[in-house]
Amino acid sequence: MSRAQHKGFTLIELIVVISIVAILLLMTLPSYHRQLINIRRSLGGAELMNVMLRQEQYFIEHKRYANNFLDLGFRASPYAIDADGTEVSLMAKSRVYLIDLTTKKYSYTLYAKPQLSQVEDHLCATLTLNSLGIKSAMGAGPPLLCW
Repeated sequence: MSRAQHKGFTLIELIVVISIVAILLLMTLPSYHRQLINIRRSLGGAELMNVMLRQEQYFIEHKRYANNFLDLGFRASPYAIDADGTEVSLMAKSRVYLIDLTTKKYSYTLYAKPQLSQVEDHLCATLTLNSLGIKSAMGAGPPLLCW
């Protein structure tokens, strides 16, 4: 048999392809990770907006704001959400934000505190939303970027 009749890859060709794939992964994984953090941050902000709507409806019905999430129909107070925005246990391994609340007589502040892998979001860290609709973040970045 001559060399021209063999089909397949040489070890060198295989190593080159694997190296190229590894370099591409090293370049794209950090960007992918940042995108996941941004998506989860959006879920945290959306959850705060959802709670704000419930608080305002509660105020219309009771002439005061709810002191805890149980009054608003949630299963726990505070509670956690996962990467799908679903309410989960405070100890769930899938939690990304802890949603918390402080109230005064005619005002409240909502907090979305990062949990587990979302703690790496140093740019925005904890998201806050108050009864006046003022959005802020306690991270290193500007609040406008976080919301």
